[in-house]
Amino acid sequence: MPTFRGAPQVETGLGVAHSAATVSPDRALPWEASLHRMQEMRGSGKPQMTQSPNATPGRRTQAVVVSLLLAGALAAVAVSLITSIARPETSPPAADTTQQSTTTAASSTTSTTLLQTGPADLFVAPAAQGTGDGSSSANAAAIDDLDDLIAAAGPGGIIEVIQSGGDYSTPSPIFIRNGGEPGDPVTIRGPLTGIRPTFVGDRTDPYSPGGNPGKPLFRLEQGADHLRFANLHCAHVGNGCFLVNAPVVDLTIASVTAENVQRFFETGTAENGKNSTVSGLEISQVTVEGFSKGAIRLGHDTSDVVISDVAGDSLSQDGDNFAIGVHLVDTVHNVLLERVTMKNALDTLHPYWNGDGFAAEVHVYDITMIDTTASGNSDAGYDIKASNVEMSGVTAHDNKRNYRFSGQVIVLEDCVGTAPNRRGGTGTQVQVHASGGAEVEVIGCEFLDSDGETIVFDIDEQAVVSVSGGEVSFAESAMLSTVEPDALLEIADTVGGEQ
Repeated sequence: MPTFRGAPQVETGLGVAHSAATVSPDRALPWEASLHRMQEMRGSGKPQMTQSPNATPGRRTQAVVVSLLLAGALAAVAVSLITSIARPETSPPAADTTQQSTTTAASSTTSTTLLQTGPADLFVAPAAQGTGDGSSSANAAAIDDLDDLIAAAGPGGIIEVIQSGGDYSTPSPIFIRNGGEPGDPVTIRGPLTGIRPTFVGDRTDPYSPGGNPGKPLFRLEQGADHLRFANLHCAHVGNGCFLVNAPVVDLTIASVTAENVQRFFETGTAENGKNSTVSGLEISQVTVEGFSKGAIRLGHDTSDVVISDVAGDSLSQDGDNFAIGVHLVDTVHNVLLERVTMKNALDTLHPYWNGDGFAAEVHVYDITMIDTTASGNSDAGYDIKASNVEMSGVTAHDNKRNYRFSGQVIVLEDCVGTAPNRRGGTGTQVQVHASGGAEVEVIGCEFLDSDGETIVFDIDEQAVVSVSGGEVSFAESAMLSTVEPDALLEIADTVGGEQ
């Protein structure tokens, strides 16, 4: 068996527990079941571990975790989505889905069907055609006039971004200050079938850390509410194919692809001193190939968010400082991520290599993740500092720390963690790392690895982690756990052991 480090311990099978600090009386933890479990662990006085003789290797529970706190908010979003964009007929993007890396995007086609399937009201092209009044494709307005066309189309209007006329060269942002009304959004879309129109910025291609980072594409200002964007391709753009620069309500982005961007979607953060909260956001059927900062960053008090069927691959664009696939900051809350894949974020600028697949910062709360995947990232697959987080059916593979937690009331169920990999820099190679005042319940997960450098459970400071069911497999020279004196790890009904 591996060596266990820490305070005096009791071991049974795979179980190890340590004395723990008490729960702070001022903590408000709304999920009663998880809270009760954490309190039992912290205040038991005796470590309690069991190894069930009837445990089944690789047992996976069938429950799907859905946050009760999200139910009301997501129902409201769902009603809005029914009037906007339907699910595509094709399967969602897989982890290895790629977008052809050409500015013409010759093979980038769309199969998304908009419920607004009637003819477009107005048309835009790279440059004005005919009269330039937007009344038809032959008289399309210039893309620089897009905001005026949104105002002219009015609530429920449809603006088609035509494909003929070549790429849309956009060295400067397109400002949008107009929108629709509740239940009657304005839709800006490429053709319903065929090749997506491509917007091309001035970001250095191929990416270079010392090159031109590029500028945002669509910049949403005050008044850009109730908008839908679909069937577009974005290439060589800076901090946001979509940059929200003011409070915005009811925004949907669907069936959009991107390549070589600093970020795909950006709200900025509270640090910039300007509020750009999004209330009601859906991002779906999106593929991002090549990002140096991230695919999606949500900040301020953004809430009521659904991100689904999204695949992001950084392609290891290094040197832009803190690459993170999906990053939730400030007081972002009520977020559902489903079938989202983030991989190959790389950041070697510091002695500790950063680069996370998913990260949620300390004041973020009420997050649900279902069937998400993080792989090939130079730091954490999931770096969760947020509270009230439910993760079901998620996968982490080939990250330095597959799962990293410091938030409270986190439930990780039916997860998979395989082959942690420290590519360089300081820090340990770990399946599950918990620190600070983390409170984590791990249920029915599989942790499989054959590398002798791996620590399966690395529990620091005053973190409390409960592991039940599932399977753990590790190399003979690896360590099942390291647990600091004030931390607590409890393992029960888990099968497996050294390979």
